Amino acid sequence: MASLDRLPSSFIDTIIIPVKLLRFIGLEVIDDDKARFKNYCKFIVFFLLSFMFCYGEIFFLIKINELDAGILEIANAISCFFLVMQSLFKLSLMRKKHFIRSVVYEIAELWPDTENQEKKELMEYWLHRNKTACACILKFTIVGLLIYNGISLVIYFILRILDKNPAYMFPFELYYPFEIDSLWKYVAVNLMHTLATTMIYECSYLACDMLLFTLTVNVSMLFCLLQYDLLNINVDRRAQEADESLENLKNVVKRHQKILKLAKDLNEIFSVILLNVLIISSLIITFFGFLTIVIKVKFQQIKYLTATLEVLLAVFYIILPGQILSDTSSGVADAAYQSLWYNSDQRFRKIIVIMIARSQKPCKLRALGYADINFETFYKICGKTWSYMSVVNQMYQNSLQ
Repeated sequence: MASLDRLPSSFIDTIIIPVKLLRFIGLEVIDDDKARFKNYCKFIVFFLLSFMFCYGEIFFLIKINELDAGILEIANAISCFFLVMQSLFKLSLMRKKHFIRSVVYEIAELWPDTENQEKKELMEYWLHRNKTACACILKFTIVGLLIYNGISLVIYFILRILDKNPAYMFPFELYYPFEIDSLWKYVAVNLMHTLATTMIYECSYLACDMLLFTLTVNVSMLFCLLQYDLLNINVDRRAQEADESLENLKNVVKRHQKILKLAKDLNEIFSVILLNVLIISSLIITFFGFLTIVIKVKFQQIKYLTATLEVLLAVFYIILPGQILSDTSSGVADAAYQSLWYNSDQRFRKIIVIMIARSQKPCKLRALGYADINFETFYKICGKTWSYMSVVNQMYQNSLQ
């Protein structure tokens, strides 16, 4: 029976946020037997809200001519539609939850429990970075959702207080099968927008990204601790000490092989989702960025700028662990070379040579073989997005002439 209680507490702290976010919409990654009926009810609510939101998005795009939608409204609808589809697609990750559990428990088995003060400090440094990054992205996402969803409602009520008799303003372009002709309907629809987008974006899009980030950074930490053990391994030519050094090195090699397998498993779990993000995120950022540029109303500029930065940061958030994994896995070769292998016997040296050769090829997260997940890929995404934005903006300016 899978349970979080069986994991080291410091490890639980790194993965608890994405686990709780998925649990909020009724999806359990680790604890299958926990509150099944309650989770089922939560998922039904999530499904209904997602269905209503997607229904409104799809029918708005279908009935563009009937609704007399302009270019800006269409751009907003397209970017939001792709973002919602991307968020829901990420939940396909739950098909691999048994695979994810296997990785989680393999990481837990390798989780260090050491009295070495230097090693403890190194581990705490990595854990602090991991938890800080997750906490920051969560807070930024919450603030971004509040701004995007709430700014239209706040402006409407400000104008209403000033007796401007404003038209109803919504954060999203949706088709409604009923007439919004009263204040209570307007407020109810805005609340539905807020609840639906919070559950869709934060509890599916962000939760899956955080799971990728935390697991990958934890594996990177294991690589880093392995480097420490290699650098500090006792080496001696004398018979008894040489045998002991060799045995310690063999244990390090076994741990290295297990960590390499974990990195490979993470790639298999997340590769399809990573490809989806790389392909679609550029389009989403392009349309949100385009709206930020061409719309002259300040509060709408703030809304679309927030959305642009939100998606751009989310892309960087899944690129970062790929770069960290690559750096720490290749660092094993340097650590092996910097060990005192020259004071050892022939057996020890042979194993060191094999480790150096194996670590020359760093572990990578890959988007289904399409691209490596590293900073270079992020630069390419930013470059393509800027090019797309320039083209869309030029087409819009030509249409106004």
